[in-house]
Amino acid sequence: MSNNLQTNSGSPSVTVTPYLCCKGAAQAIDFYKQAFGAVEGMRLTEPDGRVSHAEIQVGGAPIYLADEFPEIDVLSPETIGGSAVLIVLQVPDVDALFNQAVAAGATVERPLSNGFDGAMRTGKVIDPFGHHWLVLTMLEDVTAGELESRYATA
Repeated sequence: MSNNLQTNSGSPSVTVTPYLCCKGAAQAIDFYKQAFGAVEGMRLTEPDGRVSHAEIQVGGAPIYLADEFPEIDVLSPETIGGSAVLIVLQVPDVDALFNQAVAAGATVERPLSNGFDGAMRTGKVIDPFGHHWLVLTMLEDVTAGELESRYATA
């Protein structure tokens, strides 16, 4: 499969940025600051007080977010009954970040544990706005082949 996406300079460039819809985006920004150490880059607020667009970074990774806008079908996990998306956040110290997120108000969905393969330590939380986060730290650098082998024998 070829990559036909090009920048103006002709070199390939692709990015993927999660865009979260939250009931209470301003409160979500505050939560992400406390829970994940997010840094706010910008915020656009409508006259009615709703955040129409905000940008934060967690460890340098961008995340966009906004309030609900039902009139244009922008709906939060709370409104639609959950989220099918799992946001993966890889950090140097998963234990510290997991505990920080829980202290900030995240709900533990899966406690911290070492994975079947021994290569990573993970835990899963749900933030107060209905978004699911898998937080992890790599414990060992393994190849895809080694991971497949460990999976087959687990």
